[in-house]
Amino acid sequence: MFRKKNNSDRYHTFLTELDTMSCKNRLKETDNLIEIINHINDKYVSNNINNEHFTGWNHTDVVIRKIYQNSNPNNYEPISEIDEITSRVIPIKYNEHKKENIVISEEVNSIQDLIQITNLYVESLDGERDYNINMSMLRKIKEPLMKMDAMIGMRQLKQSVLDQILFYLQNLHNLSSGQDFMHTVIYGPPGTGKTEIAKLIGNVFTHLGILTKGTFTKVTRSDLIAGYLGQTAIKTKEVIKESLGGVLFIDEAYSLGNSEKRDSFSKECIDTICEAASDYKDNLMIIIAGYEKELNECFFNYNPGLNSRFNWRFKTDVYTSQDLHNIFLKKVSDAGWGISTETTVNTEWFENNKDYFQFYGRDMETLLSKIKIAHARRIFGKPETQRKKITLEDMNKGLSIFMENEEVKKRKEHTNIQMSLSSMYV
Repeated sequence: MFRKKNNSDRYHTFLTELDTMSCKNRLKETDNLIEIINHINDKYVSNNINNEHFTGWNHTDVVIRKIYQNSNPNNYEPISEIDEITSRVIPIKYNEHKKENIVISEEVNSIQDLIQITNLYVESLDGERDYNINMSMLRKIKEPLMKMDAMIGMRQLKQSVLDQILFYLQNLHNLSSGQDFMHTVIYGPPGTGKTEIAKLIGNVFTHLGILTKGTFTKVTRSDLIAGYLGQTAIKTKEVIKESLGGVLFIDEAYSLGNSEKRDSFSKECIDTICEAASDYKDNLMIIIAGYEKELNECFFNYNPGLNSRFNWRFKTDVYTSQDLHNIFLKKVSDAGWGISTETTVNTEWFENNKDYFQFYGRDMETLLSKIKIAHARRIFGKPETQRKKITLEDMNKGLSIFMENEEVKKRKEHTNIQMSLSSMYV
């Protein structure tokens, strides 16, 4: 077998040989040098080679040359000889661009510390660096981390959530083993931000790639329990199926059962949830919320297997008067309102009335709505510059409207009774 030689001169050989053969023939026939010269000159002129703008041969010339080259056996040599030569060629090794190894050893004691790591290392250089942590994933969860860190209060809860995030961020979990569950419990009274925290946790797990859809489904007892025995399991399974790939958030989950465990509908619902917590542990995050005592008595007591499936348990902190003050100011700002420059609203005002604010953030929202009503009456007919500028008068009047609710009125009385009972055993 033969392989084509590499002919570096594409024009000269063919033309030289062609003209040489032509010249020899004419010498034999006429032996006239002048005739030969004239012949060459005619060819030179006819081919327009004497044109100062001549840049090369046309396509026909190229085809002729290729035919000649491919029909010449001298242009080929045995393939075995070529293989022998090429086998001795040492391949060129190109120097690969080596990434810079970055070891991140900063201590992480808060969500803020985790956020700070993303700020210390420029994202544009990630392609040139190898980190000892998953920096790409950390950057993806930065936004929900910042929202969580900005939430007022919840100091202890944020620490607990940080542990959960670090565990999954470092890929220490093994959902397929049946040992690591991401299902979560958030203990706390209404108005302490449990729903918001649950949404942010779900957002983090979505950006980590563990939850595929990123949906958040909030349900209560009426969404899960049907009117007839046997239908509850079907109804609960439908809700679970719709929640796959995201978070199923059951607020006040203790309402699903009762401490006596006499409700067969509740048993059917809770058993279905327990089964789903195992069957879909790799693509469903169930978060339940409510008072700790009630959840233990009216939810976990229904099925012994539930405890092991809800490994992560967080407690919301009791809001201080300062926290309530900050929450109120944030809600005022979010509503597009403000505090009058002539008014000073301090923490002491919230401290004096905190017994009425047992539902914390939820009460701050209700209080603001009552203050707006009081404000509307006060500024009627006044200059437009006073609109949406809350004064201390508005706040006191709004508090009075807030306390018109009978349940709110009894809160302070109930608090005083509890304090009296506590003092009896001191």
